[in-house]
Amino acid sequence: MTAPGTTVDARGARWGRTVLRASLVFLAFGGVYGGIAMLADPSGGSLGMDTVLPSLPVSDYVLPGLFLLTAMGVLPLVLAYGLWAGRRAPATVRLGRFGTWHWAWLGSVALGVVLVAWLLTQGLLIGFRWPIQYVTAANAAAILGAAFTAPVRRSYRAER
Repeated sequence: MTAPGTTVDARGARWGRTVLRASLVFLAFGGVYGGIAMLADPSGGSLGMDTVLPSLPVSDYVLPGLFLLTAMGVLPLVLAYGLWAGRRAPATVRLGRFGTWHWAWLGSVALGVVLVAWLLTQGLLIGFRWPIQYVTAANAAAILGAAFTAPVRRSYRAER
């Protein structure tokens, strides 16, 4: 086990932070692309998803497109920037027991959980038919895995 503050620990934190930020940016590209595609063609035909629309609780892809664009597109970019810049938003400094964590780290963990829930919902409603679902699952694992490594957790722990 490596003591906090050692060179190996610093390299592990740097590598883990890079993986976390890169995974968020990768998610953002997919979210923006998918969201725009769904909004541009709410029938889902351009994505080859028009056949599964009857299995969904929506009449078109407008709401899923808005969700992808904002929650899986714009939000990951904001979080990646927050992790990179290291800024603390005053409104999130004290969140009860979660107040000891950097706002962007906490948001990244929450987004990873939402991404897993999104994939589970997809699996229940339409199954796993497309390769992008497996890529997204791997990306969710990368986000959560990198966020929860000890050096990354230590580096995003806020000062009291």
